[in-house]
Amino acid sequence: MEQVKPIPSGLAHSLAYFFERFWKEKVFGCQMCGQCILKSTAYVCPTRCPKRMRNGSCGGYDADGKCEVYPDRDCVWCKIYHRAALLRRIEALREFRPPIDYGLFCTSSWYNLLKRNIDWVGHSQRRQADTEG
Repeated sequence: MEQVKPIPSGLAHSLAYFFERFWKEKVFGCQMCGQCILKSTAYVCPTRCPKRMRNGSCGGYDADGKCEVYPDRDCVWCKIYHRAALLRRIEALREFRPPIDYGLFCTSSWYNLLKRNIDWVGHSQRRQADTEG
């Protein structure tokens, strides 16, 4: 039987969420998924992709690097690859990242990391095997 950890709440989470959102939204365009992987994606938030792709491009972009869903926007993954090449961090893009745990969306990844809802690379740890029984 699996047990799901509760969604964070309380004063500590509210403060962490406020400061994280203020900082990361302005600087990185963070979407507050609650399981941040900015370090692995050359500090470009992959959650800005309309398809929420966390492991690379969907391939739906044109020759100019424009998104197929929103043709007026640049493909988020084209930005990630370009910046990773500049930072010489292409190898970090090869790591597998599980899909987003939408139960953590709009929560603080800093708080979730401290409370062990996620690990250091943004993998959700909310589902745990029930040891009783």
